[in-house]
Amino acid sequence: MSETIFVTAELKMNADKPRQQVVEDIEQFCLDMQSEAGCLQANATYDSTDPQRVILWERYENRAAIEAHFAMPHTQAFIAAEVAELVQAFETQAQ
Repeated sequence: MSETIFVTAELKMNADKPRQQVVEDIEQFCLDMQSEAGCLQANATYDSTDPQRVILWERYENRAAIEAHFAMPHTQAFIAAEVAELVQAFETQAQ
């Protein structure tokens, strides 16, 4: 089995913040994630029927890369900024 881990996270944008600023913050966060060692992919997609719903698709080399991701200053800053709340997240692996 491959060690590659896929993360799918559903976020709800903070309605108290300007939507365009939240989108810019999310896009910057994806760019920051892409610069992490062990992060193979990080993209945001936006729901066309619910303007506050965002899906993050992330792909990591292994568990250590995910753990390192959560320790990164940009991840901590994104969480602290409360631009979006985590609705749900799940991990999958290729067979």
